[in-house]
Amino acid sequence: MSSSASLKPPPAGLPRQRVVSPSTGTPGPPPPPRAPVSVHSTTTVSETATFHGTYPITIGSGTVIHPRARLYSFEGPIHIGDGCVIGEKCAIGDNEPTAQPASDAEGITTRLSSSVTIGPQTTIRTGAYIRSAAAVDALAVVNRNAIVGSHSKVCSRCEVPEKSTVEDWTVVWAAGQGIGQRKRRRLVGPAAVVSEKDQRPNAKRVEDARLVVLHKEREGLAKMISLSASGGKRR
Repeated sequence: MSSSASLKPPPAGLPRQRVVSPSTGTPGPPPPPRAPVSVHSTTTVSETATFHGTYPITIGSGTVIHPRARLYSFEGPIHIGDGCVIGEKCAIGDNEPTAQPASDAEGITTRLSSSVTIGPQTTIRTGAYIRSAAAVDALAVVNRNAIVGSHSKVCSRCEVPEKSTVEDWTVVWAAGQGIGQRKRRRLVGPAAVVSEKDQRPNAKRVEDARLVVLHKEREGLAKMISLSASGGKRR
């Protein structure tokens, strides 16, 4: 059984504990609240991943959460779909809520659709929407209320501005230090046709093959994380 079985919301109505500093003996700030987390039985979650906030966090089937990933639901719920890979030390949601509270009682939803890959140390801010089969590479930032389209890729260290949209089948890449970033539309997509003169592989087939590799990689990662959890001391 994966370590996700230990992820349960704290009992309702319990008072927060005060933390006493060992050097001064004075009460410190209370620990951040643990978010109510709902995970599928096939989800693999590292024991060092953290879930803080007040809104629910839902994680779909077959998803893998790497060590030291941080999910913050202070401003609204987080929905992660099936078959995703959430990289090490990445942050989803904002640890410090904005000064203006959400006008909607349901909060601001942060959503990752199915088969999304989030690289290590990536930041996905509150309200972002990463659509299916998209990839956000290491150290990239997707700002508040931005949308990354299906089968798109945000390359390492790039930043998607607030409230902007990356269209489907688009690559966001850096064009050199200090120059900024550019978008280039993939020349082939799900409707591409390979002519007799053009022997380049159809992008749909390439994308399907990539998702198969992602599935195999996800299975291997789940086994590694589960073995690591079983060999270490449970917290």
